Amino acid sequence: MVVFLLGLLWPLSAPAQNLQLYSEFRRVDAKGAILRQDLGGTPREILSPGFARNAWHSMRLVLRPVKGKWYTLWVTQNPPGLNVKLYRELAAAPNSAVRDRLEQVRTPVQGQGTGEAETIWLDVFVPAFAEVKRVRLEAQFHDGDQWFTYPMEVRILAAIVPRFRPAGGPIAKWEKPSDETARQTLREYLCGDRAMPGGPRGMGRALTRRNVQQDIALARAIEAKRGVTVKDSMARAAGAESAAAWCSAPPGASPYGPEWYLRVRDFLYREGSRW
Repeated sequence: MVVFLLGLLWPLSAPAQNLQLYSEFRRVDAKGAILRQDLGGTPREILSPGFARNAWHSMRLVLRPVKGKWYTLWVTQNPPGLNVKLYRELAAAPNSAVRDRLEQVRTPVQGQGTGEAETIWLDVFVPAFAEVKRVRLEAQFHDGDQWFTYPMEVRILAAIVPRFRPAGGPIAKWEKPSDETARQTLREYLCGDRAMPGGPRGMGRALTRRNVQQDIALARAIEAKRGVTVKDSMARAAGAESAAAWCSAPPGASPYGPEWYLRVRDFLYREGSRW
């Protein structure tokens, strides 16, 4: 549920170290620091993201509440029209530093600070027939002492992801880099790898797989519209010379870090918006 606040004047935000926003590919530990396996490159600053229509878009909010004090998180939009879901991230497994097991929560999200960072998976759906325009989407966080805000100006793009049924499948182990699930899913399209059945649900990694499948559905729609493949162009966005080169190369760290995949998504959104 999204709460749309009218007529409230919030105090000026203090520096946003107690409220941060990362892409789905930057996970953090209990102190709010990016996990070692998800480092590399420069974390993408998310201020004016472009969102395709008929698609989900995922980000990660990092909260640092004051220990022992009650905190509150709101997510607001102006004008309304986006479908926003929030999930509290819990440990992926016993003794795991990775938190991507999802527990859906309603806004306002509240709790008592424990001295550790809290992470919230932010899932935003843009309807298929949404108007191409800009929407203010803002996280508003009271850490127990003061307010912090993270405003975004979301650009709703012309690109429309066709209707499709997300297919379940494997997700990378929690200790692997966060882009590994995206790589595995992309290989099914670029390289013809067979998708294995199964895979746990209720994980951020499972939603990353869903998000990549959305992108693949858009790629197929672009190809059907133009009568040409975009596989090589997608591989070049990922840093390879061609799809064949990308598929044959051993997996390794990208100079862009785990967010290399966002360059592939950027390409598809640009191409899909040219229709």
